[in-house]
Amino acid sequence: MSEHYQTLASILDVSTFGESLRHGGAERRRILILESLFRDGHVAVHSLSAEFGVSEMTVRRDLKQLAVEGELELVHGGARLPAGRQSPAGFSSRTQSNSRAKQRVAAAVKAIAPRSGVLGIDAGTTTHVCALALAPELTGCVISHSVPVLASMLEWPELRVIGVGGDLLHENQAMVGPGAVAALRDLRIDVLLLGASAVNADGVYVHSSVELATKRAMIDAAGEVILAVDSTKADASGAVRVCGLDRVSRIATDEEWPADLVDRITATGVTFVLP
Repeated sequence: MSEHYQTLASILDVSTFGESLRHGGAERRRILILESLFRDGHVAVHSLSAEFGVSEMTVRRDLKQLAVEGELELVHGGARLPAGRQSPAGFSSRTQSNSRAKQRVAAAVKAIAPRSGVLGIDAGTTTHVCALALAPELTGCVISHSVPVLASMLEWPELRVIGVGGDLLHENQAMVGPGAVAALRDLRIDVLLLGASAVNADGVYVHSSVELATKRAMIDAAGEVILAVDSTKADASGAVRVCGLDRVSRIATDEEWPADLVDRITATGVTFVLP
């Protein structure tokens, strides 16, 4: 086992979290399932059942939900990674993907994001680019569960930074799960920069349920939510609904979206901001 995953195992010792894995620990179980898949490429129902101390039926429900979200493929007795699925190391390459659009989103965010007060920054490649653009001008406090965002703030020691702890999800390089949700209950965010996989007139979506509770906790802690997404997210596919547009005040994006979608979104009171 690599040092990368030995470190994860020490953090997410299943014996330590056994009770939570058995009782209402679906989110944490699914995080661990994904980490096992990225490590080994496949998982077995009977092994996960023994490891988590839950029934095989419970494990199958977890795998079925992750399959619906496109995270894995079901096979006889377990699951495997879908063909061509990126490894957790792909975060840096995803940051570079569509980089011009991300930079334009960051420019739009810079036009409206406060420099003082408490700024929350969601996990994701676009919000990370926004954080890099804003950091030199920030004078308040940053709250984030994104490991890359927190790491980038090391260059600005005069800035107060609060890192939200939790279970490390390598794919998104973010701290998620019950620990993150509990920590966010005691925090207050003035403005949150939220990322998403898809946006339509019905709301904001992500691909996977493993990050859902943490995103919702960030939103609940925020006085205002600014959605930072490029135009490829307009009417894109997303399996899991995070929130309705009633929780979003503005959408910072790179270019004009389809007129009919813009009309439906602005009818809810949301305004668009372009660079």
